[in-house]
Amino acid sequence: AGKALRDVLPFRPFLIKPNRQELGEFFGIPLRTEEEMDSCARELQALGARNVLVSLAGDGAVLYPEQGEKLLAPPVSGRVINSVGAGDSMVAGFLAGYLETGSLSNALALGNAAGAATAFSEELAEGAKIMELYQRTRN
Repeated sequence: AGKALRDVLPFRPFLIKPNRQELGEFFGIPLRTEEEMDSCARELQALGARNVLVSLAGDGAVLYPEQGEKLLAPPVSGRVINSVGAGDSMVAGFLAGYLETGSLSNALALGNAAGAATAFSEELAEGAKIMELYQRTRN
């Protein structure tokens, strides 16, 4: 966040994953509309981020790829128990999915499932729960 994020952007990081609030805070504005979020994510890319993944809590996630149109991940239904670590789990799932297939849409789906699975768990999610949610959202 903040200065640390600004300092890393010239190095063109593969992935930046703010949540909606963090993205707005980076630019000093509250994000009230989808258009405002789109604009801020694309500005983050103009500053150097290659892919921007914005987590939307219970509303899923949006990926702004380096090339092409934005991709949407639908919300995953379930009862939130503890959201600590959900963002980190989303990043881990995204990277695992991307490294496995090279597909950004697959990476987004697995990242979304991993983040949700952790939010629906008392601790970090286990692989079986992540894959259950992944399969549920892919069908």
